[in-house]
Amino acid sequence: MVTIVVGVATIVAVNVLNNQVTQANRDAVRQDLAQAASYVQSLWERPSTMDGAGRDFTTMNVEDILRYINVPSSSFQSGDSEATNENGTFRIEIESETELLIIGEPDSGPPNLEITVERNSDSGIWEFTISEGGEDADSGGVGGPQRGTDSQRQGRF
Repeated sequence: MVTIVVGVATIVAVNVLNNQVTQANRDAVRQDLAQAASYVQSLWERPSTMDGAGRDFTTMNVEDILRYINVPSSSFQSGDSEATNENGTFRIEIESETELLIIGEPDSGPPNLEITVERNSDSGIWEFTISEGGEDADSGGVGGPQRGTDSQRQGRF
């Protein structure tokens, strides 16, 4: 009987520890995304003659945007379309002249975390939304942010 109780307690402890490690990794990716998003406004406003977007993200390539928003990465090289660090892999999608989607794929696995950063054309205020995306399209899941979920965070710069 003692062996069974000790065995069950060990399994529960390992599961709790694994869940904490996974959540810590997701929190670190979320922090990397927020840090990267903080550079978006200055990139958008910076003139293209000074390696900025010149108020239009569609004039830039993904590699230059990824380099500018400064996702911490030890392996990023000029021309790379994604950056990888100890927390996960990050990539950019240009949604429009005033909107970027930054996707973080945690090392702990899906679902991905996504932050959409956009300039509100009416107010001129920069807004962001952090959400959990679906599984990678390559793995058969549904992509894109899940709007209106508990995991969604919104704010303004």
